[in-house]
Amino acid sequence: MKKIKPCYICGTEFDNIFDATDHLLEDGGEEVFDPKLILPNGYTLMVGSLLRCLYSYADDPEQIKSITQSTYATLFAAETNPSEMRTLVEQLIVDEHMHDFDKALEKLLEENQ
Repeated sequence: MKKIKPCYICGTEFDNIFDATDHLLEDGGEEVFDPKLILPNGYTLMVGSLLRCLYSYADDPEQIKSITQSTYATLFAAETNPSEMRTLVEQLIVDEHMHDFDKALEKLLEENQ
């Protein structure tokens, strides 16, 4: 990918496009950019969050596998709406959030030692 240009206002340099868009939104007083895709049967795929998550776990193939499977299951459930798939998708989402929580907690505990 091409190098991201520094902020045209303050000159801040960015490591990735996510940092650049966050910076631009901060200047405008807007919230985080998180586009979503509305799916059938009441499902929503948070595309922005999905891409950020994939990027953050780029060096962890097991997490990437888990995230892609969760996404695929969500798409399947949205199209077919089987009740057992809804339960599976909800559990995958909970497990993913718990993994993120566990990592954040570990980091916090390490910083306080």
